Amino acid sequence: MKHHIAFAVAVAAATAFTLACSDSGNGPSAPSFLTSGAADAAADGSTLKVTAPEAVSPTGGAEVSDLDPDLVINNAAPRFVQDLALSYVFEVMNSANQVVYRSAPIPQGGGGRTSHEIDVDLDDDEVHTWRAYAVYQGQRGPTSAAASFKTFNRFGTVCHGGEVQIVACRKAQYGHIPHDRLPEFLERVAYDLNVNGHEHRPYGRLVKTVGNNCQGYSCDIICAGQGGGQRQWDVLIDEDSLQGPVWNRVPETNVRPCEAAPQ
Repeated sequence: MKHHIAFAVAVAAATAFTLACSDSGNGPSAPSFLTSGAADAAADGSTLKVTAPEAVSPTGGAEVSDLDPDLVINNAAPRFVQDLALSYVFEVMNSANQVVYRSAPIPQGGGGRTSHEIDVDLDDDEVHTWRAYAVYQGQRGPTSAAASFKTFNRFGTVCHGGEVQIVACRKAQYGHIPHDRLPEFLERVAYDLNVNGHEHRPYGRLVKTVGNNCQGYSCDIICAGQGGGQRQWDVLIDEDSLQGPVWNRVPETNVRPCEAAPQ
C-alpha cells in the first residue's frame, strides 16, 4: 500500500512540474535595445531608440547661395547599442509649412556629421525650414529641431543708374561670366532697367534660334518692344570681358521676340 501511495505522489509532482513549465510559455524574451513597440512610440511617432540629430547648417534664416543647398547635421547617437548603421531622412518645408522635399534614406556620414544636397530646386527668395531624423530597419528616430534658411534672390542686389552703369554694376557682381550664365546675366540687367524705369521698358532677353545662341536666347542682346518698334541693346559680352553697351534699332523685317524680364 505504501508503495502505491509513494508512486501516486511522484506522478502528481511530475505532472505539476510539467504544467508549471507549460504555463511559462516560451520563457522571457530578450529586451530590445533598438526599437520599441507602437504603444511606446514618442509623441512625434518615433520608435527607434536614438537621440535626435542636430541641425548644423544652414540655420538661423541664413541666406544660401543656391536653390539646392547642402543640409548638414550632427549625427544621432544610439541610446543602448553602439555602431548602428543609421541613415537619415531630410525634409524641407516652404513658408506655408508644406513639405516640398523629402529625401530617401541617406547613409550616415563620418566624423559625426552627415551632409545631403537636396536634388530639387526650391523657390527663390523664400524662407524655408528643414529637419532630419534617423532611420534603421524600418524604424525612425526622433526629429531634429527645425532650422531655417532663405533661398537667394535670383536677381541679387538691384543695380541703379544709367544703362552703362547698370551693366558695369552687374559685371562687378559676376566677375568672370561663364558661358552658361550669360542668359541669366542678361535677364538681371533687363530686370534692373525695368526697375529703374528706363524709357523703352519692359526689357528682356532676345529669343534666338540661330547665330549667337545661349540656351535659346541671344548671348549678347537684350531688347525692348515688339516687331518694328523693337529695340536691341547689344551688350557685347564674351566670357572674359564686357564692352558697350550700344543701342541698335532692329529692322522691321526682324521678328525675333523679346521675353520681358520680371519687374
